[in-house]
Amino acid sequence: MAFRMKTIAQLLGIDEQLSVFGRPVFVKDLEGGVKAEANRDGTTFIDKDIPKNEIKEAIVHENVHHDQMQQGRLGYDNKNVYWKEDTGSPLEIHPRALMEEGKGSLDWEGEAYDESNKVKNKKNGKRKK
Repeated sequence: MAFRMKTIAQLLGIDEQLSVFGRPVFVKDLEGGVKAEANRDGTTFIDKDIPKNEIKEAIVHENVHHDQMQQGRLGYDNKNVYWKEDTGSPLEIHPRALMEEGKGSLDWEGEAYDESNKVKNKKNGKRKK
């Protein structure tokens, strides 16, 4: 009988197929219809019930948020989301209690949806002119 050791990713619960270096992806049970989350520590959580055909789109979307955080343009805590249009702009503070998180009309979400929609449109055979 052969003995197989688990990989580090298996021990930590990292999805090796979805992860890239520096941005591990964990499949979890996310609440409230949330499909995915970008975390300040560089990890991404993907909901365990997300349809398979939406996973790549969700990861592209969350990677935009990771990039925004690395650039110092996006931050958050339990009470607020902090946003800067660019690194020279003043900091905007958006109370989380007053917003519908994930809504495309939020500046930081608009940028993320622009990128994830490219994946969605490519998948559906649509091309923007």
